[in-house]
Parts: sequence; C-alpha cells; structure tokens
Amino acid sequence: MTMRLHTERAQGMVGDHHATFIPTHREDNDTPIVMQVSMSVPVSLEDIEAVFWIAVNGGMLLDERELGNDQYAHEMVLETFLHEGSNRICLAREEIEDIKPGSGDYALLMMIRRRVAELYGRPGVPAPRRALTRA
Repeated sequence: MTMRLHTERAQGMVGDHHATFIPTHREDNDTPIVMQVSMSVPVSLEDIEAVFWIAVNGGMLLDERELGNDQYAHEMVLETFLHEGSNRICLAREEIEDIKPGSGDYALLMMIRRRVAELYGRPGVPAPRRALTRA
C-alpha cells in the first residue's frame, strides 16, 4: 500500500499583500484536512521587524533571493507568525530593545528596519494639534 503525502499551501495577507506559503505542520502530512482556520492578527511595524529578526537570526538573508524579494518576504512574515507564534515575536521585540547602538546587532537591526520600511512604509507623524482659541 502506498501512502500519498500532501503538501498543502496556506493563503494569507500581510497588509495589502497576498501570499501563499507552506505551513510546516502540513508539509508531507497524510492526515485529511477537515477545516480551515482564518484569523486577522493586528501587527505593528515593530512586530514585523521582530519577524525579520527571527528569520535573519535563523539563517535567512536580506538579499534578493530571500527577504530582499518582496513576495518571498511577505510569505516569510506569514510563515514566521504561524510557526514561531506571537510569544516568540514578543520575545524578539524584547531582544531588539536590548540592542545597543554601535554594536553589530544594531547594524543588522538598521538593515532590517530599512527593509521593513521598504515593504510596509513608515507611519506618518501626526501634526501637533493647535490649541483652540476663541475670537
């Protein structure tokens, strides 16, 4: 008897960017799929920086073959959130907060921040409010 293994792909959105990726638990999994799970997770640019931090420290590159490729980067954001989980993202943000300017890690963080800004922009700074005056 031959067992047929499947590698099912998942669909997701990162902001306005659609991505398809392989969830690790489904790779070569022969158990039948009985449902789909969908959720919307609010994330900040700092969360995305933490995702990239995890990916780069796991061996990924910021070059055009990996995280420098827009579509691949969107896929890795989704995969990392699913595979690592939000607790790991939180821990990575804490690691980032402890980085000292001038260190090698700081230089890497600045490259990650530039890449995240290229992909997802930077929020604008609101103009200061003027005090209301009565004439």
